[in-house]
Amino acid sequence: MAQPTSATEQIEILQQQIEKLKQQALAELQEKLTEARKTVVDLEKQLEQLTGKPAKGAPAAAAAKPARTRRPSVSDEDLKQEILKLLANEGKYGLSAKAIAEHLDQNYIRILKFIEANPKALKRQGSGRSQRFFLP
Repeated sequence: MAQPTSATEQIEILQQQIEKLKQQALAELQEKLTEARKTVVDLEKQLEQLTGKPAKGAPAAAAAKPARTRRPSVSDEDLKQEILKLLANEGKYGLSAKAIAEHLDQNYIRILKFIEANPKALKRQGSGRSQRFFLP
């Protein structure tokens, strides 16, 4: 290898060496990370065998996560009947839209949209978030 003649050539050679060293360091870290992940998976398997329960680590927890479930589709007429029945049973002092949504296992926004689309379906008292709904 010939000696570089100028400072710029020396800088270029050093930068190339630095880049090679960075790539080597990155490859080593990725290899270590892969080994560490394998170790974690092995330890989680051992823990599961000993306890009979899934480990709380990231891979096992992700696998044990239940699938997302959808609420059943309810038509406006069915929703109206459910709301009226709920208010008849539990609405002595009125219920907020949030309370109605929680009791019926429906989305709060769905209840608000229903109330907005059917203004005469329920009797209102108050305004804003403190608004309560009663039987008509």
